[in-house]
Amino acid sequence: MNQNSSSFRERIFHLYLDCILRRHKLVVITTFVFMSALIAGIPRLTISNDFRVYFSADNPQLAALDELEQTYSKQDNLYFLIRPIDTDVFTKEILTLVLELTESGWTVPYSQRVSSLANYQHTRADGDDLFVNHLITDSASLNDRSIIQIRRISLEEPALVNSLVASDGSATGVNITLTLPENNPQASEQIVNRARELIAEFRQRYPEAELLLAGSVVESVTLAEAVKQDLQSLVFFSLLIISLGLLIMLRSASGMFATLLMIALAVLATMGVYGWFGTTLSPTAGFVPSIVMTIAVADSVHILVSYFHEFNPGRNKIDALKESLRINAAPVFITSVTTSIGVLTLNFSDSPPYRDLGNMVAIGVMFAYVLSMCFLPALMTWLPAGKRRAATGRENAMHDFAEWVITQKAKLLIGGGAVIIVVASFIARNELTERWHEYFDETFEIRLAVKGINEDIGGIHSLQYNLDSGVDDGINEPGYLSALEGFAEWFRQQPGVSHVSSVTNTIKRLNKNLHGDDPTWYRLPDDRALAAQYLLLYELSLPLGLGLDNTVNISRSASRFGVIVKETDSEALLDLDRRAQSWLAENAPQILPVEGTGLDLIFAHIMHRNIRGLLIGTAFALILISFVLIAALRSIKLGLISLVPNLAPAALAYGAWGLTVGHIDLALSVVIAMSLGIVVDDTVHFLSKYSRARREKNLTPEDGIRYAFRTVGIALIITTVVLVAGFSVLATSHFTPTRETGTLLAITLFLALISDFLFLPPLLMISDRKGKGDRIIF
Repeated sequence: MNQNSSSFRERIFHLYLDCILRRHKLVVITTFVFMSALIAGIPRLTISNDFRVYFSADNPQLAALDELEQTYSKQDNLYFLIRPIDTDVFTKEILTLVLELTESGWTVPYSQRVSSLANYQHTRADGDDLFVNHLITDSASLNDRSIIQIRRISLEEPALVNSLVASDGSATGVNITLTLPENNPQASEQIVNRARELIAEFRQRYPEAELLLAGSVVESVTLAEAVKQDLQSLVFFSLLIISLGLLIMLRSASGMFATLLMIALAVLATMGVYGWFGTTLSPTAGFVPSIVMTIAVADSVHILVSYFHEFNPGRNKIDALKESLRINAAPVFITSVTTSIGVLTLNFSDSPPYRDLGNMVAIGVMFAYVLSMCFLPALMTWLPAGKRRAATGRENAMHDFAEWVITQKAKLLIGGGAVIIVVASFIARNELTERWHEYFDETFEIRLAVKGINEDIGGIHSLQYNLDSGVDDGINEPGYLSALEGFAEWFRQQPGVSHVSSVTNTIKRLNKNLHGDDPTWYRLPDDRALAAQYLLLYELSLPLGLGLDNTVNISRSASRFGVIVKETDSEALLDLDRRAQSWLAENAPQILPVEGTGLDLIFAHIMHRNIRGLLIGTAFALILISFVLIAALRSIKLGLISLVPNLAPAALAYGAWGLTVGHIDLALSVVIAMSLGIVVDDTVHFLSKYSRARREKNLTPEDGIRYAFRTVGIALIITTVVLVAGFSVLATSHFTPTRETGTLLAITLFLALISDFLFLPPLLMISDRKGKGDRIIF
């Protein structure tokens, strides 16, 4: 039965070989036609610049943010930072700039509110009458006396200091609140383009001031631009390095050309498939070409190295290709399956873009497999074979290296195990945190703007709370207002907090205004009715179109509470929010329990949720990969042995990262899933050759190791050198996630080769002492 089954598989395999190699021109042309049809879907792809695409619909922090924005106003914004070069902001020229930029801010698409010193609603009382006016009405009114008054009001008003003006008057800002449409993914780009036009115009008109642009939509657009910049430059240079590496190490122009063509088809077809489905992607999809390129290179190199190895001794081209496909068909299939399993674990991520990334790479992996088994051999049959070459120093060097590994097996096993344990112990030193303000280096304007806002104005992180009393008109209750003020005072005492906005600031100011602007009356009223009257009088005095809708809800049961924090990381923000909630629970029974929200806190929470999901996914992937390898090897022992060199590279890489860098963010947390399948690739190919030597040639474990190094060692070195060089190019990116991900992937792939060359062979020789090799399907 087994013999019949084996014979049937062999007949099918030979039919496949005849079809591919004898009809190679038809295969190549058909592949081009089919792939071109898929690639035609690329123009249908759209890229979203909305940060909200990073969160799933059931994300609790996103739900809290949506509720907050539906109740009050949106959090999307533009922020124009104005820093005078030789003076402070309180000059006629700079205040005129602020006034004109404020007026021009309304020309930005989807503007909902423009806030600055110019249109700050300054309140003053005359008897029982309350007057609310813009702080700056027009440039003609700016004289020495009025500027002195504007300075005094601006630097004494808590609502302005460290929010729209620096405490020393060295900088100011114009903030535009935006309402982004849900059905226009290009809205952010339209907004930023208009804002950049304004920046260019005002820089030319006011050279005495430095103008920089920041805000949530600018961060979103800059993120997409950074990924696009990497795709246009770094991926190109990475491909160039891979090309040169293939040409030098394969010593075949036709092999290099065929591999590059296969890479291009696999990457473009993957993007095209998603295009035909009309998918809206995030900038995270920019990692897809690099990863798919990696897989395609690995598949093609193994087939081509075996092909040239068989061709050089004297076989004809067809026979050499047949033998190469025969010995590589199963391991290439297994590595494709295990790689797909590895990247599909990204579906355990809580962030939809990373789920898309995993699924796209899995599709690309399968495209690479089909192309390597059909298109590549057919194209190599068509292309010139090149000159035959005798065995070179590379083969001799590999033989000598194998001998050294065999003689040093005990030392390598003990030493390697010790190194793995010691280095892996430093994994715990990695802090799981996000520092999104460091995503861009100073070649990006937004990094300079964020740095300026943090140093001059007050802070860059925003925490938002919807503080609900639980009853209509509850915000007027003295107990609620007292709890609100206590909460604000608690926040002001926390390290890093630069500004707190609360409705109590407005009520205290009104109380002072209506008591002859006596500073001693800058406090909350004790009477509920008085607080309600103050807010009503204030609203009635505001210009048409303005109100308290961005501060209190319609039923007056809740108010919006905002906190600005200086530059920090996600862990510090989460700790601050946890302590804030504890304070409310212990000291403010008048306020319903609430969880902080805002984009900063959402990203902070998703980091932890993502790590938990990926740990579960990685464990699940390892179990599946183990079963696949056990089934392929038909040996539980060898299947379990393979886990060691599969886990060791990631353990060593993250351990080394903990020792040198010390933090893991959202982008780096997915490296283990992206690299797992690639790491398995090396192990599977080494085990396949070792097992073939033990089964077909009945060699001893030591001779099996020699055979494996001789037949696959060069291919593993080529793929590793080429891919490490390719990923190392990404380490020159100006975009931190690309730079750090490329670096960690390069380290992991290099350590995978070291593990498979120095640790796996001794492990096999010591554990596999049977007279015959295990029966496998390779």
